[in-house]
Amino acid sequence: GLVEAGVGLLPGGGGCKEFALRAAAAAVDGDVFTQLKTVFETLAMAKVATSAIEAKEMKLLRPTDTIVFNKYELLTVAKTEARALFDAGYRPALPAKGVRVAGDTGIANFRASLTNMVQGGFASEHDALVATKIATVLCGGAIERGSEVDEEWLLNQERENFVDLVLTEKSQQRVAYTLQTGKPLRN
Repeated sequence: GLVEAGVGLLPGGGGCKEFALRAAAAAVDGDVFTQLKTVFETLAMAKVATSAIEAKEMKLLRPTDTIVFNKYELLTVAKTEARALFDAGYRPALPAKGVRVAGDTGIANFRASLTNMVQGGFASEHDALVATKIATVLCGGAIERGSEVDEEWLLNQERENFVDLVLTEKSQQRVAYTLQTGKPLRN
């Protein structure tokens, strides 16, 4: 899983960007938001898969990702797949362009559900802030719904929102507490 929300951060290094790209690619009739709901919940609640099969169900893995059940076969399978890709002339994909995003409307929908969670005592104010930052990245930022952006735009959204969270006192407390105790802090 991508558990960064548990320490008051968002999945960086392209984690959120990747899910925004996948949602846009899977969108039916341009409805990106529907594809983002499950992913948002998984990331915002720092859910962890208990198996590779469950990771596929949670959309942490792609349907085409290979699952190796025997840990002693991991290296052999990885080398075989890498060689097959090389032999087939694999080249990395060019950065995505024209990625449709849920925009400000998507963020507002996620915020509405977060407000209910805070009011019901299921999430703290800081949990809601972290989740809002995740929603902002997944939805492509505070831009018009249905806008098209490129991969660099999404990475910039991810970077800006990650840094915003790192600078908050409560996220710093969560990180320090987890490093000291190995357990999450709910503040």
